[in-house]
Amino acid sequence: MAALGRVVPALVLTWLALVFARTLTGGRMPLIERIARVGRADLPPALRRYTRRLTAVWCGYLVGAASCTLVLGLPLGWTSLMVWSGTAVLFVAEHRLRARWFPTEVFPSVWQQILDTCRVWRRGA
Repeated sequence: MAALGRVVPALVLTWLALVFARTLTGGRMPLIERIARVGRADLPPALRRYTRRLTAVWCGYLVGAASCTLVLGLPLGWTSLMVWSGTAVLFVAEHRLRARWFPTEVFPSVWQQILDTCRVWRRGA
């Protein structure tokens, strides 16, 4: 049963990484760009490049989290805490860094980003 508690979260995280990764293939719009376009349809080229890189960062984070889940062998509760904490840190830190990297741009609040992300996921990421 303990092995199942490690494998299932790792599989879910790997599946999420694949969802992000497949949007990076040729001719597709990166997932983060789709989320950004909910609030702003006309993203400038610099922000489009940024959203592509950020999609790759999220993909890497999810692969890393899946790997840690398997390697560390933490109980499910600790695994959940690790993943949710890492997700929150990445989400908020990126939001703050983005404002520094693109000081002339106006971005939605973290809360609005969460709502926009939910809208995109409901449509089918």
